[in-house]
Amino acid sequence: MRRIEKTSATINFKRLSYFIALAEHGSISAAASALNMAQPSLSENISKLEEEIDTKLAIRGARGIQMTEAGMALASRGRKMLKNVADMIEEIRQIGGEPRGPLSIGLPPSLSILLSVPLLETVHNMYPQIRLHIAEAMSGDIIDWLNTDRLDIGCVYEAPEVASYLFEPILTEELFLVTARDNWPGQLGPDGMALQPISASQIEKFPLVLTSPSHGARKLQEKFANSADIELNVVAEIDSLPHIIEMVGRASAYTLLSHGAVFNQVSAGRLALVPIEEPTIRRTAYMARSATRPVTRARAVVEGYIKEIIREMVDRYKLRAVVPDAKKQPDELATTTS
Repeated sequence: MRRIEKTSATINFKRLSYFIALAEHGSISAAASALNMAQPSLSENISKLEEEIDTKLAIRGARGIQMTEAGMALASRGRKMLKNVADMIEEIRQIGGEPRGPLSIGLPPSLSILLSVPLLETVHNMYPQIRLHIAEAMSGDIIDWLNTDRLDIGCVYEAPEVASYLFEPILTEELFLVTARDNWPGQLGPDGMALQPISASQIEKFPLVLTSPSHGARKLQEKFANSADIELNVVAEIDSLPHIIEMVGRASAYTLLSHGAVFNQVSAGRLALVPIEEPTIRRTAYMARSATRPVTRARAVVEGYIKEIIREMVDRYKLRAVVPDAKKQPDELATTTS
């Protein structure tokens, strides 16, 4: 009897999703628990997947599961494949229908303060079929997550020249010296703004709490200092916006932040802003999304709300920021994360 050679292979998407869970959790027990299924059933599905593609994907040992080279490749490509299938199904569902489905957004901390709660509330009230997920991270991480399809939309403080992504400016902010109200010797206005600005050269005398040197926000601040020929007096480094704000509020140090990052504390009378001149520090936030993935109705709706809410927040709280024209690039010192 002549042997029939295999010329093609099929793959069961459900079994593929089980295998990806196994790769992510590292053991049959952990993956089965995450999938809410019995361990023998999961093991059987993984074995059948290996039979389908005639390749060993994982080695089972006393210390758990070890992925083979083929298994690692399948897990990586399989994630993208399942994501593409989910996007295709969601796109078909949304044609002519109500915006719906999951949508993930990445926000840096200072923008998250402005956007997260009003965006979640607005989308939930207006389009309950959209399941919005917001992840807070640094701009560099958000770009990486867009590249790996973990996010549908990212708001970032940097716009790398990548042809596969679109970057739309949504907010240009001025950075201030931030101080506890009782830690500022000069006069403050009722809006929490110092009546007398300081020059860049005066920043040297203030003890600052900033993020670490590898952080994008710190890179902008150091670039500003170099351009102004000054040295920042950094007495503490904390990679946490809430902790930086807490330390400044306790009058232990000063920092450099935008109005939007501390508008609640300024409105409550706990913090004050001191304008910096000669020169002023500015940065621009961008909305980033893939130029190749289809624009679902849900994504278009949420992108519109992001821009609308930012504009409303700037107007409502009289933030020292502007919503730029998307067709123009602002004249700024640098862009960074926060």
